[in-house]
Amino acid sequence: MDRVVAFGDAVVAIAITLVVLPLVDRATEARSAGEYFSSGWLDLVSAGLSFAVIAVFWRAHHWLFADALGYTSAVLHLEVLWLASIVFLPVATVLDFTGDGGDPLALGVYIGTMLVGSVALRLERVVLERAGLIREGARLPALELWTGAALLLLALVLAVALPGVGAYWLLLLFLEGPVIALIRRGGRADAGRESGSGASSG
Repeated sequence: MDRVVAFGDAVVAIAITLVVLPLVDRATEARSAGEYFSSGWLDLVSAGLSFAVIAVFWRAHHWLFADALGYTSAVLHLEVLWLASIVFLPVATVLDFTGDGGDPLALGVYIGTMLVGSVALRLERVVLERAGLIREGARLPALELWTGAALLLLALVLAVALPGVGAYWLLLLFLEGPVIALIRRGGRADAGRESGSGASSG
């Protein structure tokens, strides 16, 4: 399992390097810092966003394998899919940010790439749980596991249908925490009702 994690970390590091290299090239061509920041601010925003998204995915990947006790061949195949989405993400980000912000194809590719990575990572967890390779106490309810991916899918549909809003549809992801909190609250309420019903029937 350590080899899988190490290889994933290496690919993520390469993807982040690919994000930074164009900025370095532009810096060597600029005649001054003022020119660099004034003419290349869009590249900086694009690179910063790519870096942040890759970091979020890497953190989720880290915690997945922190809970894992091993892996299967299916997990390896899904891992390759996840890594492909990570490597392509800088390209998808540039495609979206070099346009006028209203290209539904660019938005679809950008958010769709994140959705592929998100789904692949969650499927890895499902496979590990079914194989009994997730440590005791670390299993996640299906609704909690898939909330983030569902919000990404909603953002993708809305971005393609209403591209004028642009990547701001990704702000829907901030709802993941509150939605999961509501799910947990509902689960505790259901458990309390079942407990009360059992006590009264006894």
